[in-house]
Amino acid sequence: MIIQSLTMRQFRCFQERTIPFDGRLIIIQGPNGSGKSSMLEALHYCCYLRSFRTHLNRELMGMGSDYFFVQASFLQEDLGSSDTISVGFSGQDGKVIKYNQKNINSYKELIAHFRLVTLAEDDLALIQGAPEGRRDFLNYALLLNEPGLLPSFKRYRQVLDQRNSMLLTSTYTASELEIWTRTLWHEAAVIRNERIRYLATLQDAVNVLLATYFAQEEIVKVQLVYNARHVKDDHTFEQFWAAYQLQLITEREWRRSLFGIHLDDIAIIFQSKRARAYASRGQQKLIVLLMKIAQLQALSSTGEPGVLLLDDFVTDFDAVKIQRALAAVSDLRFQVILSCPINLQAFVAHIPTADISYISL
Repeated sequence: MIIQSLTMRQFRCFQERTIPFDGRLIIIQGPNGSGKSSMLEALHYCCYLRSFRTHLNRELMGMGSDYFFVQASFLQEDLGSSDTISVGFSGQDGKVIKYNQKNINSYKELIAHFRLVTLAEDDLALIQGAPEGRRDFLNYALLLNEPGLLPSFKRYRQVLDQRNSMLLTSTYTASELEIWTRTLWHEAAVIRNERIRYLATLQDAVNVLLATYFAQEEIVKVQLVYNARHVKDDHTFEQFWAAYQLQLITEREWRRSLFGIHLDDIAIIFQSKRARAYASRGQQKLIVLLMKIAQLQALSSTGEPGVLLLDDFVTDFDAVKIQRALAAVSDLRFQVILSCPINLQAFVAHIPTADISYISL
């Protein structure tokens, strides 16, 4: 997939502008506040229907406006077709999403056509932040890879809500509790197995990237370890149920489910220690960058490649790391759109590729 142009109306600082993209590596340059991040934010919104900077759609509207509109035109190389995704939002009508001018009614339809992986400053929360951010990363990555998993996530949420509602009443029988626990355990197992499989794929890819481009760095190996809360090596529900009896006492007190994929987490390990506590900021940024590249490599293996968006993410790297990071993304088989407040032409000059273009703001 190659993004060919982006149109924005009343989006952030852009009243109305269409920006063409020409090349595999596109570098957006300009001072802080010029709209670099807003361009990537608009593209991100076309894929995820939310911003990576705010959860409030109203904050994306231009000054004095009551709506915004974004549209991405892109080429699906395997089909040889040029397509468009457009999203409009107003305070009165909400979102209107269209693919080639036809309304889209589900997120599954959208991500089957337009797939992006975004890396922004807040993505350091993958290492530094709470478990919710890591779970969101895994969930969205899985859905990009396999949109067919969306019904599994919906079923899991429905069963979890039903079990929690039952715990709130305190009028359930032991048999009812076991039935809903069994159902939640099975629905969780489907998604958990996909998460674990996917995480192993990411780990292998991250370490290949480390060995290929950053062999001289102090990071030798990264481990991505899945931590399932209250579920260890239980291969059957009966094994889990027998071990969970004591936890049921706490569940009755707290009146909510205390196991399941909504509580699981990932441990990111480097040099046999947790990256959150022992990795420097630069090392953490490098690990997250490699995780995002690995995510897009996994996505590319499922069919039409997606696009990597990098928002001001290399500015904390030293000159050597910037050179190696640019070499890594330049070798990829997919389009990369990178924003940066510093001039990267001196670094790019050493990269043996001619398919590079610049956008100056």
